[in-house]
Amino acid sequence: MKIGVNARLLTKPFTGIGQYTKNLFTELGEIDKENEYILVVPEKVDVHFPKNVCVKVVKERSVGTSGMKKTWWEQITVPDFFIAQGMDAAFFTYPCNPWSKDWYKDNMKTFVTVHDCIPWMNKDYRKGLLSKLYHSQTKKAVKMADKIFTVSESSKEEIARVCGVDREKIIVAYNDAADVYKKPVNEEVLRKVLLRFGLKRGKFALYVGGYDKRKNVPLLVKAYGEFFKKHKDIPLVLAGDCLFGGKLYDIVDENFIVKTGFLSEENLAALYSSCAVFINLSSQEGFNIPVIEAANCGSPIILSDIPVHREIAGDAAIFVDLSSGGIVSAIEKMLGARKGEHLTKKLKNLSEKYSWKNCAMIIKDALIL
Repeated sequence: MKIGVNARLLTKPFTGIGQYTKNLFTELGEIDKENEYILVVPEKVDVHFPKNVCVKVVKERSVGTSGMKKTWWEQITVPDFFIAQGMDAAFFTYPCNPWSKDWYKDNMKTFVTVHDCIPWMNKDYRKGLLSKLYHSQTKKAVKMADKIFTVSESSKEEIARVCGVDREKIIVAYNDAADVYKKPVNEEVLRKVLLRFGLKRGKFALYVGGYDKRKNVPLLVKAYGEFFKKHKDIPLVLAGDCLFGGKLYDIVDENFIVKTGFLSEENLAALYSSCAVFINLSSQEGFNIPVIEAANCGSPIILSDIPVHREIAGDAAIFVDLSSGGIVSAIEKMLGARKGEHLTKKLKNLSEKYSWKNCAMIIKDALIL
């Protein structure tokens, strides 16, 4: 069977969907020798897969705004390519399956992964008329797919409720961390990354993730400022790219923040493995891959108390409400007595719960209709 895949986010390999696409199809290529996967991207990518997974560049049209070109590529260019190439099935790695009902009259089976319902639930992602129209159409189109994959039971319940989809149609296949986070950290790499940022092993807190409003990074920074008043030898490391031109820091003194900018996965694994605590206070997630990256590296974990974090991390984390006092108390508890050691013992079990191979096997079985 030839399966066409919209793999657009391979062009952004460090995003959640980029990691999902790369790791899932690497595993599918290893375990599924019967099917052929053709991954379509709008530009060349530096990603390598097993022989039965090939990457095909199908360029965007050259006119129009970036949003218009993206939508045309998703809705016209890619579906037309799948039809012209005689695909047996179409797999969309994020909600971009065709809006037109005519597509579903043909025999090509359609699968879509819905990672979360955030664009449909959070108005911050629907600013402007075109954005509202786009997300309205993607929500309607999801219902027309033959099967929907998602990444947690929490997301499954949200999809059923928000999109009005029968739960029997939704299949949960958990994400995982990449292999680099499962291997022992190279001591020389660790030494260099700590030296680079002036850090000491076990003497810094770490945040890894995006800087969308829902991630609550300003709240983390504010709470950490209170913590730092008593613990001036333990800075907060914010890993990732530009933080909105520094506006994030208007409310606090910057002397306790270390900004890394972009990091390779190898360097990021080194920070996970040597931090005193990993903190993520997001208010909305579908899965949250950095939590499992941290677990695989043995980082003590503090998380916002939302359903998906409870589902994913179980009893291997401390959960906090989003009050500044509660966050400070949790950090002190984790770094204080033996709470961190007790939870760290549970991280190994947590990290073993998830695997890209299991994810791929679930999806492979579902592709056979």
